[in-house]
Amino acid sequence: MSLHVNANEVAAVLLTDGWHEAKSGTFRVGPFAFAGATDGSSADIGRQPGFRLTTGEGSVVTGPLSSVLAVRLEAAQDQERTPLQELAYRLDGRIVTVGDAESVRFVHAGEDFEVWLGATKYGPRWLFAAVGDREGAVDYGFAEKDPVEQVARAVMGDLKAGMRPGRIQGAPDGPSTD
Repeated sequence: MSLHVNANEVAAVLLTDGWHEAKSGTFRVGPFAFAGATDGSSADIGRQPGFRLTTGEGSVVTGPLSSVLAVRLEAAQDQERTPLQELAYRLDGRIVTVGDAESVRFVHAGEDFEVWLGATKYGPRWLFAAVGDREGAVDYGFAEKDPVEQVARAVMGDLKAGMRPGRIQGAPDGPSTD
């Protein structure tokens, strides 16, 4: 049994008032600010560990992480993940669909990034870019059949080294004439 729970696989959360079903991929944990009074005033309780999820009906449930009694996961622990699910798990991200394509979006050092299987002149390859800057995508040379842990390692290695995909800030758009 693993004590690690992937937030992307949480299907429901048990609180004191019962189970709350989570829309797939909407369960999030992180620092939240909670008001300390019901009259709208604030006790300035900021950056407390909390959770947030969206139900199938569109309601948002948010609260302190300590109020979660249990979680129910979507997939059985021994069920194999798809490559996109595995990448989302390794990057602590979520799977999103934009148009007809799925990608994994994740946050690192306060910046949003995405990884997706894109069409290149070499065939489908895993591409990496800042969200909204697909033109500046990095192609690490990993094809669809390559293990996604290699993709995750390459992405995180660059991010931890301070490298970012896309154009260098302040760099000219054309080739140098020097």
